[in-house]
Amino acid sequence: MTVLDLHVLPRAERSRTRKLRAAFFESFEKVHGAEPRVELDLAQRVDELPKIDEWDVEAKFEVTYGAGELDETLAQRWDALSRLTDQLHLARLIVVSTPMWNFSIPWHLKRWIDCVVQARLTFQFDGKDFSGLLKDKRVIVLTTRDGVYTEEPTAAAMDHQLPYLRWVFSFMGCTDFTAIAADGMAWPGREQSLDDACARARALASTL
Repeated sequence: MTVLDLHVLPRAERSRTRKLRAAFFESFEKVHGAEPRVELDLAQRVDELPKIDEWDVEAKFEVTYGAGELDETLAQRWDALSRLTDQLHLARLIVVSTPMWNFSIPWHLKRWIDCVVQARLTFQFDGKDFSGLLKDKRVIVLTTRDGVYTEEPTAAAMDHQLPYLRWVFSFMGCTDFTAIAADGMAWPGREQSLDDACARARALASTL
């Protein structure tokens, strides 16, 4: 299967999330070998993403609400967005490796989301309902988080990361969503929590 390996790992080799990602792909490659894999390193390549400036927005509005008539500049801007969504359409498995930042996602990942959530590319609206255009894909999120976010109302209310990612991928049509989180990274026992999450990641990868 074609895999989109999307990650935000600015701490390089010190990153706990990197260790979780490595555990997943080591196990995955034992089963699938050298499957086609597209890696998008958002921590290093975020400046290559469209800026969503005046011209990106104009291209988006013309395609979404206008007649779709794009001049050369707008066509180039729309093409840049389309190349990113093409990666999603080609992938059967989307693996997102990201830490939690300030109870949510890093800005690098939000910028990518703002690029790929596009009408006619990843979702459509028929005048009554929205529907996602990314079908038959599985999304796996691998994350590390300083706190512990349980179903207890106060703790759950602070988690603006996984519920958001689940929803935004579902909006694009990716309803098969699994998350593996190493919680409590700011607390004693963090090593065991990370080891347990890595074990779950290996086990999940071996079943794909």
